[in-house]
Amino acid sequence: MSAELAAARRFESLRAELPRSSPRAWRFAALSLASRAEARVSEGTRIGHRHGFDSGPFMAHVYADRAVGRTPLGRRLDRRLLNRATCQAFRDIRGLAEAAVLEAIDAAETPSPVVADLAAGPSPYLLHALTRRPGASAVLCDIDAAALAQAAGAARELGVQDRVATRQASAFDRAALTALRPRPDVVCELGLYGIYHDDAVIERHFSDLAETVAPAQIVCNVQVANPEIEYIARVWRNAAGGRCVWRLRPAEQIMDYARVAGYAAASVTADRHGIYRVMRFVRADAAPGAAR
Repeated sequence: MSAELAAARRFESLRAELPRSSPRAWRFAALSLASRAEARVSEGTRIGHRHGFDSGPFMAHVYADRAVGRTPLGRRLDRRLLNRATCQAFRDIRGLAEAAVLEAIDAAETPSPVVADLAAGPSPYLLHALTRRPGASAVLCDIDAAALAQAAGAARELGVQDRVATRQASAFDRAALTALRPRPDVVCELGLYGIYHDDAVIERHFSDLAETVAPAQIVCNVQVANPEIEYIARVWRNAAGGRCVWRLRPAEQIMDYARVAGYAAASVTADRHGIYRVMRFVRADAAPGAAR
């Protein structure tokens, strides 16, 4: 069985409800009840159940890595949440993403490159990268106005607001991509592919990027494996209030989509648990030494 087929079947099994008579269903029902009870005292769990465990506010709490709770027990539970492998991977990815963005800025052919984050959320890695590269500027796009407001506030705190513009738009809206101004030299997409389940949407998106924005480089990530994936799917809730079912994909699948769109992998890095891969792609015709 191919890795892509295995990932697709795993995803379908996670989407399916467990039979009520199944011991696994009882176990996850108990874990879900425990998680909601924990939300009364653990700040991170409260944020997750209120806003979604895939939301900007939850990610901001994970990035801060500071246990907050109403009681000593709440703080211990919050620390246990922050120490989950998935949350550790989130924090690792932030550092790896910033490193990839800095590499992309340094590799740009212009001294004042524009970096567009098409699903920005709070976009901490990009904003921090701007503090280290004063010649670069950014366009932050997201469908969530509140997330953009949060990112704009963070830009002001870091003193880079004059080099940051925001746009409310979907990363998968071809018309919005066509109208994107200023035209970016680098496109970033972190945490985007796992919450969109249709492979055809992701594949088409790479072609849309190449045909409309045509960035010289793309920085993205993909979740390839996660030992907590079933717990997340059956206990955590997403921003829309449904089950937090994430789509795992082999890194090679994303690399194939990029290759067809005319891009080659220049670098691939992984978090400490091997849950994610961060990839930097360059246009194949401009990257004779790119890793293939």
